[in-house]
Parts: sequence; C-alpha cells; structure tokens
Amino acid sequence: MPHVPPMIESATAKGPAYLLAWEKLPGGAWGARITWIEIDETAPDRTVHVSDHVAAEDVTKLDGQDYSGVPRRGVTPPGD
Repeated sequence: MPHVPPMIESATAKGPAYLLAWEKLPGGAWGARITWIEIDETAPDRTVHVSDHVAAEDVTKLDGQDYSGVPRRGVTPPGD
C-alpha cells in the first residue's frame, strides 16, 4: 500500500490538505510543505494539484492523524 501523508486543515488551502514536511523557513521560523487538490471551477470534471510552503500557524492538526512520520527538515518542528 502506498504511503499517504497525514491530513491537516489549512487556511491557504481553504480546507483539508496533506502535510508533506515541516521545514525551516528563511529567517528561522517553522513552516510546512503542504499539498491539496482543487476542483477546476471552469471544468468541474477536472482537478488541479496544488503545493505550497506555508507558515506553521497555517497548519491545524486533525484528530486521528499520525504525524510521527512527517519529515522534519530542521531541529524540532512547532508543537513538539
């Protein structure tokens, strides 16, 4: 079975997204690499894959998700 990253809630994604990695951002603040799928409003049968770097404050962990396997590109991610 393929690995599926844990889900989070994100203001940037305007809903659920996958947490790919915690990362140090320029300046030393923590952020996250996330990805999500959007439905193309002009063609509802098409989807668009979106990926972005966001501030840690943009990420809300969801109950029932296992975040222990999320890669950490730095010393300690926020909230740990």
